[in-house]
Amino acid sequence: MYDFKSLVKRHILKFLRDKTAVFFSFLSVLILLALYFLFIGRQYTSSFDGLEDSIKTPLMIGVMMGGILVINTVSLSLGVMGNVIMDLEYRRLDGFLVTPVKRYKIILSYYVSSIIVTSILTLVMWILTVLYAGIIAGYWYEFDVIFAVSGLIIFFTFISTSLMIFLTTMLKSVNAFGTLSGVLGTLIGFISGIYMPLSVLGASMTYISSFVPFTHMTILLKNVLLEQPYASLESWLSSGIPDANQVHEIVSEVRLVYGTNEIGIAGQPVHMAIMMALCLVISFILLYFAYRNMNQKMGKR
Repeated sequence: MYDFKSLVKRHILKFLRDKTAVFFSFLSVLILLALYFLFIGRQYTSSFDGLEDSIKTPLMIGVMMGGILVINTVSLSLGVMGNVIMDLEYRRLDGFLVTPVKRYKIILSYYVSSIIVTSILTLVMWILTVLYAGIIAGYWYEFDVIFAVSGLIIFFTFISTSLMIFLTTMLKSVNAFGTLSGVLGTLIGFISGIYMPLSVLGASMTYISSFVPFTHMTILLKNVLLEQPYASLESWLSSGIPDANQVHEIVSEVRLVYGTNEIGIAGQPVHMAIMMALCLVISFILLYFAYRNMNQKMGKR
C-alpha cells in the first residue's frame, strides 16, 4: 500500500508544481466565467429587469455555477491525466516498471490522483461560490443544498475522470494531448448546453446532447442549485399575477431557458436517477478499457 500511496502523492505533486498545467486546466472555466459576466448572464436576466437582486443573483449564480462546476471536473481531471502522457512520452514510466510495484497499482495511481485533485479543487470552488453568494449577494445556501452539491461534485468527478483517462490512454504524444486539452472543454461546453441553453441551439443539438453525460450532469446540478431560487421567483410572480396557471407557465418557460428541463435520451423520457446510473455503468466500462489500453502500452516497454 505504501508504494501505491507514494505514486499517488508523486502524481499530485507533479501536477500542482507545474503552474502552467494548472493554469490551462482552469482555462475553460475562466473563459466560461468571462462569457457569463460579459454576455451570457445578461441573456438570462434581461427578462426580469424589475426582479429583486435577492432573487436575480441566486438565479444567475445557479445557472453559471451549474455549468462551471461540471466543466471544472472535466478540465481538471484531464489536466492531471497529462502525467500519463508525459511519463509515457519521456519514458519515465520505465522506472516504475522495473520496480516490484504491480502494474494495476501504477495505472490506478494515475486515476486516484486525478480524482483527489479534481474533487478537492472543485469543492474549493464550490465553497468560494457559497461564500460569494452569502457575503456579496446576501444569499446563503441551505445546508442540504451545500451537502447535495458537494456529493454530486465527487460523483461527477468519478464519471469525468473515467472518461478522461480513457481518452488519454488512446493518445500517443504530448502534442495530441495538448490539442485535446485545448478543444475538449469548449466542445463540451457547447454540446452540453453550458455556454448556450439547448433551447436556443435547437432540437437537433438537443438530440445530440442527450447522448452526452455532461449534459445531464449539468441539468441535475442546476436543478439542485436553482430549486430555492425558483420557489422565490414563483412567490415573487404570484404577488403580482393572481393567475396561478400563468405563474406556472412563466416559471416553466424560465426553466426551459435556463436549461434545467430533463431531456431524456433521443427524445425519450428517462428519469434522472436512471440516467446517472447509466453514466456510472459507462464510467466503469471506460475505466476497464483505459486499464487495457494502458496495460498494452506498458507491455511494449
